[in-house]
Parts: sequence; C-alpha cells; structure tokens
Amino acid sequence: MGNWFELGYTEMDANLETFTVLSREFGKDKDSIFWKGKAQQVDNASFTIDENNIPKDAQRVYYDLRYSPGLTVIDGADPKTYKPYKLESLTYNQGWARDAESVFLYGKKVNVHGKTFARINQTLAYDSSYLYAIVEDYTSETGTAEDNTKVVKKIDKPVGTFEPINDFYARIGNAILLSNWKNDFSLLPFKSIDTVKIIDERNIAVNGILLSDGKRMDDIDIASIEIIDRDFMKDKNSVYYDTQKIEEAHPASFTPVSELYSKDKYRVFYKTQALPNANPDKFSINYNTDTGSDGTYSFQNGQLIDSTKK
Repeated sequence: MGNWFELGYTEMDANLETFTVLSREFGKDKDSIFWKGKAQQVDNASFTIDENNIPKDAQRVYYDLRYSPGLTVIDGADPKTYKPYKLESLTYNQGWARDAESVFLYGKKVNVHGKTFARINQTLAYDSSYLYAIVEDYTSETGTAEDNTKVVKKIDKPVGTFEPINDFYARIGNAILLSNWKNDFSLLPFKSIDTVKIIDERNIAVNGILLSDGKRMDDIDIASIEIIDRDFMKDKNSVYYDTQKIEEAHPASFTPVSELYSKDKYRVFYKTQALPNANPDKFSINYNTDTGSDGTYSFQNGQLIDSTKK
C-alpha cells in the first residue's frame, strides 16, 4: 500500500545469509520455515507453497488462520491431492477445498460423503444421500466466518438434477430451494415450473408468483412490484416489510426512513406497526440515540418513550 514501514514490521530470528522469500507471508532459511515472521513446526525439507498458494509438506496440509499465532494442520487432508474447490458462478469464495476423499471448509473437514459432495451455489449442496444448507450465523457476536459457518444436513437428497438460479436459490424438478441469511432452508413445490425470473438475490418470480427469502407471496402483483430498500417492497396495491403486509400503508407515497421505520403521507410505521399520532412530515431518525421523532413524539424500537405535547 506504499506505506509498509509506517504500518510496522517484525524483526525475525532468521539466518540472514540463507533467508529467502517463498511468498507474501512465507520465507525460509537453512533451519526454519517462517510464516508472518515466526518459525513454524513443519517438515522443513519438503515444505512448499503450491501453485494454488496452499502451504503443505510431504505429510500435512496447513491452513492460514488470519488471527492464529501459527499455521493450523488440516486434519485428514492429503497433501498430494488437496486443492481449492471453487464454483465459477459464485460471487465470492468461501474457503472450500477438497482432496481425493474429503471436502474441507475453512481448513476443517466437512462431515459429508466427500467423493459425491457437490456445491449447487453459495448456500446449497448435496452428496449421494442428503441435501445440505451452508449456513453462516450472522447474529454471532464472536468469532469469524470460519467459526460461524456450518454445513447442515436438511433432507434426503431429492431425485433429479439441481440447477442453480442465483447464489441462494436453486431448482430441482418442480421445486425451488433456498438458503440465505434470512431463512436457512426452504423447499417450495409447484405443480409445474414454466418461468423463473430473478428480481434480486432475495427475490425471484416463479410462474408469476413472488418468492421472497424462500416464502411464497401469492398476493403480490409481479407486474408492479418494487423492491424499495432491503426489507421493504411494494406493488400497486400494498406495502410489505420483511414479507409482512403493512396494512395501513399508502403505496404511492410510501418511503423508508431507516431499516425499521417508514412513512407515507398519512402515517409513520415501525416495521408493520403504525405509530399513533406521529407526524410523517417531520419524522426523522437520530442514529446516535437510535430514536425516531417528529419533534413532539419520540420512539425507540417502535415504543413511545417521550412526549412533549401539552
């Protein structure tokens, strides 16, 4: 980034005469292999960084945990056949790999049938027996994606060929599958599937019927649907928050105020609840206090907390 020395450096206990660089974070001298400036417990003679930038020696494959003090041995990985497992259609890589017998995620062996395991998209996979959801716990306040992502067995593998629709939706026969951050698994059967239209990563239309986060919404008018902001959507007739109808909302004048608050020309809403007496013309959010107010009435989590009205 042009300021390497300003960011700091680590002085290594390495032999200056024999030290060579192996990659951005690896080096070696006549006695040791170094990772991020620290000597590692590996087989020095056979240690290498392969063409996929994977550290390994004759007996082991190693995983680079970003916040670990040293390399982690990937239990059960075969250094001769271990390689990345990527899907070209995916928008980002999750740290998958496989060898001749097993599948690995973030340096840990996954409890699946390795030889038949296949990823459908970012969040769905199968093997010869089961269908799996790849679930990351976004609500966890500790750990990283490596700690909070799991491959979860959901149902027996259906008969048929899986077709990815996007990163989160897939099709098998006349059924639609979903796993995403809002809904870890959904299977929606249809008598037949004639058309599939992608609206965005969370919403698709099947035979003119909206599926939102894996939930079927038959009442939505697809021709006039508008995804407004994150969890808000509307059609010519109604407004919805997180797939639930905001019963009193006026579609033509509706607008979000924040991720949870919204308004139209008549009312202010918290999620799907109308806030009594709140003035939509003056309502705004104070993000420092997480409070919504029209200057007279103030709300927190949709509850009235203060009123200066006489």
